[in-house]
Amino acid sequence: MNFKAENKTRLLDILRSIDVKGPLLNGSRRKEDTEPYAMAHLLSSLAEGHSLLTFPLELIHRKPPHDKPDFLLSMNGKNIGIEHTDARPENETRKDVLRRKEGIGRSVYLATPVEPNEPSRKAKQLRKEISSNEPGAGWGDQDGIDRDWVDVMLYFIDKKEKKLNAPDFSRFDQNWLLIRDAWPFPSVNLSNAIMHLSSQIVPRNIKLEFHRVFIISSSDRGPVCEIAEHGFTLHPRNDVWL
Repeated sequence: MNFKAENKTRLLDILRSIDVKGPLLNGSRRKEDTEPYAMAHLLSSLAEGHSLLTFPLELIHRKPPHDKPDFLLSMNGKNIGIEHTDARPENETRKDVLRRKEGIGRSVYLATPVEPNEPSRKAKQLRKEISSNEPGAGWGDQDGIDRDWVDVMLYFIDKKEKKLNAPDFSRFDQNWLLIRDAWPFPSVNLSNAIMHLSSQIVPRNIKLEFHRVFIISSSDRGPVCEIAEHGFTLHPRNDVWL
């Protein structure tokens, strides 16, 4: 996913040509699939609003061992490092792999509450959970779900801020964090949830290490959430792949 775009029209044409859905529809959770999905949706949505993008721009998808951060976006003489992370429970990701490789479980299964720091479980236990498909504990009311979503996003922000400060992580003129939200919540009221998240971040005693944090749902729906120290913005989703 390396390209240059001299204007908005060219950018959207390039993004439209990238298959960001196919691999994920087949159940893939590999970095080489989830990272382009999130970045393409971020750029297509930012291109339509009161844009943070200026042209010409260049995007480089950095490869190991130079993938700290994952992307480098250059525009207007500035370099922006963009680190990507998947907000997806490790055990749920492993269940996805077992469903796909072993053909077990139902095609539609129940989302159950998950803590962001839950310990890893053995494959035997995960297979049992797939087969039983139990709903688990209740989710509570909508505001409770939204606040649980905030806790999950803060977990990943804090985790990536530690990585940002590591000696082997490259810092640029600006540093952004891009979170692909694939956490198994039944529903989230993003307008309410992002307000709660902003209220947690803005008054923190510790400075937000990333200049901007973007959160994008993996469901192809809902706005792109932007968080900065001054507050939040909801960018309408621009799905050019419809």
